[in-house]
Amino acid sequence: MTGIQGPHDKIFKRVMTDRENAVSLLGNILPESIRKHLVLENIFYEKDSFIPPHLRDYYSDLLTSVPVKGGKVSARIYFLFEHKSFGGHNTPIQMLRYMLEIWERYDRVMRERGDKLPMIIPVIIAHARDGWEYKKVPDYIDYPSGDFKVYIPDFDFVLYDAARENPDDYEFVETLKALLVIWRHFYSPDFLDHLVRVFRLINSDFPGVKFRDFVISFMEYLSAVRGEEEYIDIQETARRELSGGDELMGTIADMFRKEGLEQGVILGRQEGEQKGRQEMLIKSLTLKYDVIKPHIIDKIKSIQSLEILDQLFDLTYKCSTLDEFTKYLNEYTDN
Repeated sequence: MTGIQGPHDKIFKRVMTDRENAVSLLGNILPESIRKHLVLENIFYEKDSFIPPHLRDYYSDLLTSVPVKGGKVSARIYFLFEHKSFGGHNTPIQMLRYMLEIWERYDRVMRERGDKLPMIIPVIIAHARDGWEYKKVPDYIDYPSGDFKVYIPDFDFVLYDAARENPDDYEFVETLKALLVIWRHFYSPDFLDHLVRVFRLINSDFPGVKFRDFVISFMEYLSAVRGEEEYIDIQETARRELSGGDELMGTIADMFRKEGLEQGVILGRQEGEQKGRQEMLIKSLTLKYDVIKPHIIDKIKSIQSLEILDQLFDLTYKCSTLDEFTKYLNEYTDN
């Protein structure tokens, strides 16, 4: 499991590690039949407690537990957050695998106490371009009749489809809503118009201690996923809409320079950036799967989109086999 994440996963994790955002998300998208049993404001980040080592880099801040009202201290419901920026090929099976690994580790740690395994509710936040196709595990299984379905593991998950749902229909807190507005309009031709609202939402935290950190995180994210010319417009919009925008944008530019990120690297559209990400993806595959066939390397080197390269990089630690990764790679390169 690599410690490097794509920009979509990175901003999702940054937003969700803020307790107020996590409580707001669950409080708005959980069914009332579940929410009424929980003390959401006492949410706890499990960190590495029951997360297998190879999943820790990504999930160390995305497995949370919430106490049950009126229950024992140990009566908690676990939530496993997963972000998807592309179509959910085999996602329910992937989530089942993660849940089984977490349960296995929990059993190992808590066996002497004789505790039962905890309830885990998967929560998927998706912003695939064409929306999310809702499927469960049985949808991937070839069974001859409904009589066989009882032998297939089946579970539901909580889904928020950011590409299709309107965040204004929910009472999300401002920073969470800001990210969901970005994802709802990510592929819109009037994206910049919607970004004005995003900065105004973030600005509502001014002069709170989180304001500056969130501005930096959002600008870093936008610099990685938007085009060069558009990012210049994004900076100007931020200067205009954010409190202390001139000073903030200057601080962020200095920070990027001090980290060795020249403007072309920040904008993420130069040829050297493409080559660097291609090589990083190939190296990650080699480290995980040992031998990579030449035709896979050639396909990777043919990809020019930084966003696709980032998504494929995410998959190197989410796919358990090279064949699974290759299916995704073919989807991107054959279309």
